[in-house]
Amino acid sequence: MQTVVIADASPLIALARIEQFQLLPMLFNEVLITDIVQHEILQGGVFSERAILEQAIKAGWLQVVRLDKQPILNDFNAAVEGLDAGEASSIRWSAHLQQQQQAVLLIMDEAKGRAVARRLKLDLMGSAGILALAKRQGLISSVQPLLMQLKQSGYYLSDSVIKAALKLAQE
Repeated sequence: MQTVVIADASPLIALARIEQFQLLPMLFNEVLITDIVQHEILQGGVFSERAILEQAIKAGWLQVVRLDKQPILNDFNAAVEGLDAGEASSIRWSAHLQQQQQAVLLIMDEAKGRAVARRLKLDLMGSAGILALAKRQGLISSVQPLLMQLKQSGYYLSDSVIKAALKLAQE
């Protein structure tokens, strides 16, 4: 069974900022986002991030799932209370698919959302993990300069996340 990869907005924005968005289709072939995540990026992102997202959707490797057209159970509403709408929708869709016996990987960076996803026993990866995986697969030569570039752009990465990513990347 193929793993379904679902992404929240922040990792997509992070990878676009450091011009590494192309790693996603190289690593995963197809990535799903909810219509709520799409709206967050298109309404709140800078022009270059919006353009990159639109190109990926047109290319077909980034697929938008309209949650109003999906039979999502409300079982997960309490679990995602207090999260932003994009995070909540990504977690709810991931948990729903997992409940349907589908293998799921959720790409999310925010600590609060990741904590909820862990409680629901969802497999997780963040922006730093994507970079480490890309290095291990020979798609990039080094993770550290990209992590520093991301941090310098104002994107929050804790020292422990950076340390873990560098360890995974064997740097």
